[in-house]
Amino acid sequence: MKKSFFVIIAVMIFLMGCTGEGEQIEITSPFIGGTTGVVADFVDLRPEIFDGGRDPFDIVIKLENTGEAEVAKDSVRVKLSGINPAEFNKLEEDLTASPNDDLIAKMKDSAGNIIPGAPVFIEFTELNHVSPITGGQIDLPLRADICYLYNTKAASKICVRENILNPSPEGICEITESKPIFNSGAPIQFADFKESARSRDKIGFSFVVRNAGTGDVYGKNTLCSKDERKNKDAVFIRVDSNLPGLSCTGLESKGRTAEGYVTLFSGSKIVTCTQTIATRTDYEQLVTLEAEYDYEEFKQTSITVKSSGETSE
Repeated sequence: MKKSFFVIIAVMIFLMGCTGEGEQIEITSPFIGGTTGVVADFVDLRPEIFDGGRDPFDIVIKLENTGEAEVAKDSVRVKLSGINPAEFNKLEEDLTASPNDDLIAKMKDSAGNIIPGAPVFIEFTELNHVSPITGGQIDLPLRADICYLYNTKAASKICVRENILNPSPEGICEITESKPIFNSGAPIQFADFKESARSRDKIGFSFVVRNAGTGDVYGKNTLCSKDERKNKDAVFIRVDSNLPGLSCTGLESKGRTAEGYVTLFSGSKIVTCTQTIATRTDYEQLVTLEAEYDYEEFKQTSITVKSSGETSE
């Protein structure tokens, strides 16, 4: 499935990149794009409740996948904080939950219309402030932390020439220049794709991995755990040139691909790759990039607990 996806992207980019005479034209993105993933909000939250254990209420969180990656229900976790579970007649584990349905990504149909994914809801039911408060009312923060597994797909092209160091003028492409790069809608993005000549049989390219969203990134399948420092700002990336002899700094080389974790510093990381070239043909080659990670964002509001003038029994 993943391979066929990138084959489709390759065809789209190459068809959009040149005319029948080889003249370069403006390229448009094969993705919808955007820098958001799962967006959360409180639904119909009561701003005021009463103490004394006689005013049960629910907290409902709406989750909507606004990016282009599918999210399995088991890879999403919502945790409430800001209130003492015991005071609301709950255990700590009662304030952590996952949705009952997968979060479908937004997509584009054959007519070019964007179809949003259906929202899903998480319900925390029967909260009840059992103990009486001191005074007439108290304001409490209410925060929902949302952690989810997500991925980003991106595509660009490198120029391959018969003579890398001294290519003939007016060739089909230029080696040493910045290249367009296209990203799927997701908070982690690839940017600043640049190619250069390295030697008579090697070209180089570099790109930036950056956090373009408003949340924090963690290593994939860690549930955004803060127990180990290495999880924070860690992104698993995969580079695929479909050409033998690919190597990238800090990544494990696997012939035509390279993969591994990179750590973002101040929200970004530059990755540099070297590609061995063994050809006597001029052509453009698709390079696909993929990132996998856990992403955490939060939504915060407040609730007011008012005195009912009664005590719990």
